[in-house]
Amino acid sequence: MYRGHVSEWDEQATGWDDNEAVRAYAEAAHASLMAAVTDAGIELSAATVCDFGCGTGLMTERLVAACGPIDAVDTSAAMREVLAAKIGRHGWTDVRVLERLPADVPGYGLIVCSSVLSFVDDHPATVALLSTHLAPGGLLVHWDWEAEPDDPEGGLTRDEMESALLDAGLESVSVGPGFEIEFDGHVMRPLMGSGRRPA
Repeated sequence: MYRGHVSEWDEQATGWDDNEAVRAYAEAAHASLMAAVTDAGIELSAATVCDFGCGTGLMTERLVAACGPIDAVDTSAAMREVLAAKIGRHGWTDVRVLERLPADVPGYGLIVCSSVLSFVDDHPATVALLSTHLAPGGLLVHWDWEAEPDDPEGGLTRDEMESALLDAGLESVSVGPGFEIEFDGHVMRPLMGSGRRPA
């Protein structure tokens, strides 16, 4: 699924949550997600959620008290192990940790992908696949770095994000800056793309 090797993500798992920039990104992404969910009129407490490319679960841990069951999906075994340990410590009973998207969910009310889709082998195909796992009216939200002209492999362009969402049959598509925060002298300004499956 991912460009590169899963082992590269495995190697980062142990110290991932200790990275202050990573935590700042997750907090800002969560705040922008809550605004998007409110704007879309989604009742989060009743939604079954998929955190696709969940890593160590930094988004999952921010959602778990606010939504219905969560499927946290990631191909990195080490990242999943870190999240599984969190689940055990906190006693979260409605979080499943999975290696791939399950077939036993009729449809998610919300799918989130935090800095994931620019790393997959085929971004449009992955968006199309995720869209089929949305419930009618369900919302897909993702954040990714905007590609720089001198580094097209370092992210996604706005056109790429918008085209993938539209080609997947989603509506109310929106692409733009997700948030802007300054951390340690650097500005983080990822794009946020979203779209809803027709009701």
